[in-house]
Amino acid sequence: MNKRVLNIGLAVVLLLLSAVACVLTYVSNDAKPKYLFYFIGDGMGQNHVIATEQYNAAVAGSKEIVPLCFSEFPVHTFVTSYSATNLVTDSAAAGTALATGVKTANTYIGVDAEGVPHRSIAEAAIEEGYAVGLVSNVGINHATPSAFYGHLNDRFGFAKLVDSYIATDIAFIAGSTIMRGKNNSDGSVTANASVTTASLAAKVREAGITVTTNPAEAAEATGRVMLLASDTKDQHIPYAIDRKFDTHSLVSFTKAAIANLEKRGSKRGFFLMVEGGKLDYAAHEHDAVATFHEVNEFAECVAVAVEFARRHPKETLIVVTADHETGGMSLGWDNYEVRMKKFLGQKCSALALTAEIQKMRDEGKRDWAEYKRVISERLGLWSQVEVTKEEERELRNSFDNIFMKRGPMVDGLYNKNEHLVYLAIRILSRHASLEWTSMLHTSAHTPLYVSGVGAERFFECRDNTDIPKTIATLIGCQL
Repeated sequence: MNKRVLNIGLAVVLLLLSAVACVLTYVSNDAKPKYLFYFIGDGMGQNHVIATEQYNAAVAGSKEIVPLCFSEFPVHTFVTSYSATNLVTDSAAAGTALATGVKTANTYIGVDAEGVPHRSIAEAAIEEGYAVGLVSNVGINHATPSAFYGHLNDRFGFAKLVDSYIATDIAFIAGSTIMRGKNNSDGSVTANASVTTASLAAKVREAGITVTTNPAEAAEATGRVMLLASDTKDQHIPYAIDRKFDTHSLVSFTKAAIANLEKRGSKRGFFLMVEGGKLDYAAHEHDAVATFHEVNEFAECVAVAVEFARRHPKETLIVVTADHETGGMSLGWDNYEVRMKKFLGQKCSALALTAEIQKMRDEGKRDWAEYKRVISERLGLWSQVEVTKEEERELRNSFDNIFMKRGPMVDGLYNKNEHLVYLAIRILSRHASLEWTSMLHTSAHTPLYVSGVGAERFFECRDNTDIPKTIATLIGCQL
């Protein structure tokens, strides 16, 4: 058993304990929250939460389902997520709704469907005297974080969004990288040779903002600071299931943000938005186990905020929601069963397995038995999950006729996986009685969990635009 697996078990235990320790009350009075936490699980539908809780129980060998920390919050409801132009939103329109309280067109950031800019709750908080921080484990100019500072009718205008960030007074921002590129007419994004992550980072530094890859340094910064996993390459933090070190993680970024914002000594307090962006990536790839690990890391960040709230119980508000549901995850299709134990043999993400078998192919290895052994070791097929003759025929056909011939890969929007790997994880999910209905987003309602000062007011939320409006009311302003 490798170190990562041991860490997974420990993390599950800690999450189960944190669920018990959560703040289970709300402060019902006219007090204004001094500390505001706004957590957004990108693509996190209700079934992603439920499935993760069931998976954690299987890992712990427990027959009882123990809720994640935020599942125990006193306010738990659902909101609609459609955009101004589509019944199924994209992350830009959803992020804009959650940031500004305004519906907009898909791909629009911080503006309404007519292109008119609208103030975000982060910008409003700054005007009210709060120190503001934004955290993500994807790019700082990706759709969700940029919706809190950007105003652009093109979510792929990455360089322009960096300019928008520079023009704000956001004290702390953290993410995997600064994304670069240009938007093509077909919606794809390609690199612009004249704009690099390094050049964008240099531009931020020229504006007098500290750019660092060191969480400890970011935590101690007194001026504006940008914390990145990489300030030279447009690359994302590895999935939680694959990560060997936690120096750059959603949790380490969140802790650094809290330490930094708290030390600023603002009499008004702080506002911190934290996005679990990699959760969406994993769900787009239909990688259930990678998704569970991302939900767990997201929940661990919420647990950090809960611990903070225990020290400031009458001053803290914690809001947890999602921008949309990704993948159409469904649980239970075979004889009223969900078999999460079938997933226990998966030790890496589909993306990591794709890289491994591509390397084997590049080294000239062509023996199916060798690939079968690697798939078994990484996913638990054959060794822990019985594979039918028909399923093995499917896998062998994919190996012979697609993989070895370098045929088309399966597009998971942000990453591409070999068809052989995609088929293997779908077979594994099928045995666990978990299925997916979409490669993209769905129009499902999104969950909303709230604890702390003014939490009871969120019972009235019916649409995602109601959430930032309610936060604004609590801090004494309007959007």
